[in-house]
Amino acid sequence: MKKILRFLKCKDIDEVVTKIKSYEINEELEQFKELMTTISKGNIQRKDLTTVKAKSELLSYLRSDIGFKNTEEFKVIYLSSSNRLIGEETLFRGTIDRSVVYPRLIVERALKYPTKGVIFAHNHPSGDLKPSRKDIELTHELKDLLERIDIRLLDHIIIGEDDYFSFYDNGLIEH
Repeated sequence: MKKILRFLKCKDIDEVVTKIKSYEINEELEQFKELMTTISKGNIQRKDLTTVKAKSELLSYLRSDIGFKNTEEFKVIYLSSSNRLIGEETLFRGTIDRSVVYPRLIVERALKYPTKGVIFAHNHPSGDLKPSRKDIELTHELKDLLERIDIRLLDHIIIGEDDYFSFYDNGLIEH
């Protein structure tokens, strides 16, 4: 409990309750809530995703991480030259039907790691997994941008609760 209070920057449980009741939910509390949701959803953890060899494992991980969210989230998975996971983050959060993606931030974050390949993933809370025109344009723009710095875009996956759409599998990305 002490670690939780320290994480939330509160001196006691009453302060946590006061923050919640006064709608003073800061970023730390949101991160904690997201962490607890992820833990409670099951057995897929980041440590279980050390290599990206089986697409089914990747899809299970993504489904448990962003597939059930009610707002759009855009995630980037950073891979080494041997497809070893070296990082993953949800970079952008949006509304129920869109999120704003900043290419510059993606490049900055990719250069933070010794990245050779990336996989983009985002969810469609509506359940309609068909990529929008903007999804397709953004994917091609990011692919071209990353190629200039010798990073391959391996796939862009739109994830839902029960299914997914892969840009690679559907011929929208070529290697």
